[in-house]
Amino acid sequence: MLKVDNNRITITKGDTLSLEIELTEADGSAYEYVEGDTIRFAISEAYEGDINYHLIYESSFAADSLSLVMPAEETKKLRYKTYNYDIEITRADGTVDTVISSQISVTGEVA
Repeated sequence: MLKVDNNRITITKGDTLSLEIELTEADGSAYEYVEGDTIRFAISEAYEGDINYHLIYESSFAADSLSLVMPAEETKKLRYKTYNYDIEITRADGTVDTVISSQISVTGEVA
């Protein structure tokens, strides 16, 4: 099961996480990809101090949208709990923009 509600994600452990995210600039204009821009999807238990990332997933992308796919073997590594996550763009010029920051809940299957 995958559910996204106001950027909060709920996923069943061991399922594939697949998201399509449209990207816009802060002023509402279309995001324009520049060669060398990268995206980072990170999941952690806390936002404070030295964050211990449980999973960092990086990929390159193009155009004004991002297809983020985390395979089932990666979601199996997560425990049953609620984590914090964020998605950041690191632009080719070194600028870092946080696109989304919210929570992801990992649930179990019915036995």
